Amino acid sequence: MIKLIKRCAAAAALITLLAGGASADVTVKAPSEVKTGRPFLVRVEARGEKLSSVKVSWLGREAPLAAGADGVYSALLGSDVQGTEPGEAELAVVFRSDGGAEERVAHRVKLLPHSYPVEKLTVAPSKAAPPQKEAERIKHEAELGRAALMSTRAGHAPSLPLTRPVPGIFTSHYGKSRWFNGKFSGRHGGADMRAKTGTPVKAAADGVVTLAADFYFAGRCVYIDHGAGFTTFYCHLSEIRVNAGDEVKAGETIALSGSSGRVTGPHLHFSTAWRGIFFDPEPLLAKPQ
Repeated sequence: MIKLIKRCAAAAALITLLAGGASADVTVKAPSEVKTGRPFLVRVEARGEKLSSVKVSWLGREAPLAAGADGVYSALLGSDVQGTEPGEAELAVVFRSDGGAEERVAHRVKLLPHSYPVEKLTVAPSKAAPPQKEAERIKHEAELGRAALMSTRAGHAPSLPLTRPVPGIFTSHYGKSRWFNGKFSGRHGGADMRAKTGTPVKAAADGVVTLAADFYFAGRCVYIDHGAGFTTFYCHLSEIRVNAGDEVKAGETIALSGSSGRVTGPHLHFSTAWRGIFFDPEPLLAKPQ
């Protein structure tokens, strides 16, 4: 039996799902509505139950969860403003309790429209598109990046707020649509932060480095897997100080900022994603001091 109880918390209504039965007392807490492109938290709490094979499913993708120190299973999710239409989407949590049959708890999340800024630029034709000779390199690097974003390492949502990777202000925001010479080129999949060359770049949360590389567009870049499908991405670095497979802690220096890759000046591009779905990192970060 599943009961839906509507609650209000701060600015957003939450749905609490109770998976009830003879052997299960599991509560799933999630928002009932969220703006497209914005992150949200899901919590799975089991009272007196030992859960196994806990997974969260969202927008056609799935990630395994592991209990945190407080015994709560959690995930940090979001939708990508590029390619996600407003409407309803299903959020589901699948688990087993005390070795019993698999149970599934699901509800609909309303994705609300949200406006993002527009940037229209006129640039030299050579700057509007990469040279054809770089096509194979760019394709290969895109495949490596996608693979780094699709980790299936079990985990739980990191402590919030996330550590600010650099102290600088945001200079370009997530979701901005970009037009070059009158042609739409896509939306900004992260946020740019002011950082002069050589500024220490810190890991936003505990995790494992999945990729440290030098790409055509992103320049020197680092991907960190934080578990439960959540990844952070740092690029245009001048120096990388970690390697794939390294475990890092929140606040640890992983690189120095710079202007490598296809950019016009030094800064840090910072992205957050769940199973390859990019969403706005700004609400997750600690405020500048």
